Amino acid sequence: MTQPNSDHDPGISGLIEENILAIHQLVNLLNSLPAECYRQSFGAKKPQVIGKHVRHIIDHYTALLSASSRPGALLDYENRHRELVLETDRKAGRDRLMGIAQQLQDQWREDCEGELAMLHNSAGAQQVVSTSVERELVFLASHTIHHMAIIGMLAEQAGMEVSSDFGVHPSTLRYLEKQAEGLARSA
Repeated sequence: MTQPNSDHDPGISGLIEENILAIHQLVNLLNSLPAECYRQSFGAKKPQVIGKHVRHIIDHYTALLSASSRPGALLDYENRHRELVLETDRKAGRDRLMGIAQQLQDQWREDCEGELAMLHNSAGAQQVVSTSVERELVFLASHTIHHMAIIGMLAEQAGMEVSSDFGVHPSTLRYLEKQAEGLARSA
């Protein structure tokens, strides 16, 4: 996975690119994933399902895209749509992810009005906190990659071959790249 260079300030376009790279990596895995594997339960006590992780990722992007497109709307990650078809239909999940990638590009072609208000629920108490589109794109990239790591493990349990950089955060990939460069120079 090619990562954006962190040595310069790419603005929102770099954040969007990082999210789109992760989404495309997930879409590529879904393209090769058998449909039954998308719905398969893994684990005895707390079943894990690839489709549920995909739906969860989609819900979070949808929340940001929706809140940021309506002036005065609150970003609320807790009250998500949770569309069952996105958990059970691999193609529906894949298609929605591709649509989200396109929306990310279309909605913020250039710098955006970044201020957002987010509804946060902490121990049952709700509060409104200030955030920004940029901050939420950083969160969503990490959140997506975290769930991709789980998806990757589940796919491997089902016998699929998963790329070694699937579900690995860009900062870790940059670190490993620097480590490899250091070893090559010292050899």
